[in-house]
Amino acid sequence: MRVLLRSALLVAWLAGVLASWRLAFWLIVERDVGAIADFWTLERLLAYVLFIAAPAITLLPPARLARVPFLEVEAIAGWSTTLYVGTFVDPNRVSSAVAMLVILLPLLVAVSSLYTTIAALIDRRLAARHQRPPDPLTARRRGYVFGLFTVGCLLLQSLEALTLLNAGLLALIALFVELLALTWFAPVRVDEGGGGGSTRDRRRWNEYGRGASGSR
Repeated sequence: MRVLLRSALLVAWLAGVLASWRLAFWLIVERDVGAIADFWTLERLLAYVLFIAAPAITLLPPARLARVPFLEVEAIAGWSTTLYVGTFVDPNRVSSAVAMLVILLPLLVAVSSLYTTIAALIDRRLAARHQRPPDPLTARRRGYVFGLFTVGCLLLQSLEALTLLNAGLLALIALFVELLALTWFAPVRVDEGGGGGSTRDRRRWNEYGRGASGSR
């Protein structure tokens, strides 16, 4: 009975995802809702609702399973803003720097939230297998590293500068950011009370700031 219920919920979720994104695609591409100037037309009002509903229906269930703080809000806000900006904002009407910021910032949040969800789900599976607590901070960090690389490639492609060499350099930058974060947030041993230690995520300079044992 429980298996049938889960299967029915999965089918209903997939149907809702397909229906919402199909309707959003129809409004954006076929109906060209971005060309409608009147704010209160039925098509635009429906687009506003769908730009929130489609990401919410798609990302709420996996984000809840990932159990990363505020990931649901982050994902819905990022994808909704990306859909709105991509549909209604014309980059040619604003300065290039502002256009880049308006387009790339919500896109970075949207893509990174997707990577964060995947990384958190994988981390929870590995944590259960190895009997350790999951690490949502690491999942979010890796999500943004992969998001930075993806959005960087999209930016290079829009500038017609995406080559294998540039993509490799961008990957090295993303790897450097990951290694720097691993160093910055490396777990250190903290003595509590009677000499027992507990491992926590602390910045390296906190460890150095405490000084060597017995130096005070």
